[in-house]
Amino acid sequence: MTPYPPIERWRLPRAACEQTQRALLPAGRRGNESGVFWVGHRDATSTINAVIHPTGAGVIEAPDRWSVTPEVYAAVAAWAKPKGYALLAVVHSHIEPVPPRLSRTDRTQGLNVPDALAVIVGIGGRVAAVDAWGWFVYHDGDYRELDDGERVTRLELVDDTSDFVTITLTKAVEVGS
Repeated sequence: MTPYPPIERWRLPRAACEQTQRALLPAGRRGNESGVFWVGHRDATSTINAVIHPTGAGVIEAPDRWSVTPEVYAAVAAWAKPKGYALLAVVHSHIEPVPPRLSRTDRTQGLNVPDALAVIVGIGGRVAAVDAWGWFVYHDGDYRELDDGERVTRLELVDDTSDFVTITLTKAVEVGS
């Protein structure tokens, strides 16, 4: 038994996709990966209500990885929890122009929560077509790719708004403190 209600369907505002791409592009132009978090109400049909772009201390944007510290996750939770939002997806870019795939690090150090999404936007965030993004769902202890049919069934793109929030940590966190 899990404390997480199962998600059968995600409602994703097109605005959130556009906000995501705009957030990823600056790092991608520098040849680095970047990422955002999608948060919203977790229900059988979960709606992405906000795109959170972490920056500053605790965020690493590099050519072969994007990572954030536990303190960044804590700042995201501190913003989301009072609104009743949960972390529904981690979205980040890969630099390669190949079909988006999860790396071993993505699989093992990502959001390992049932029905969480991991979304990969290729070519440093330059791929605008949502159906060309890599869509993966966490299920039975690992991520698996959503095939086209399942993505169409479970992911509803809607003409709606979403909040865009930048969370910037300004103080570096020492390991072991």
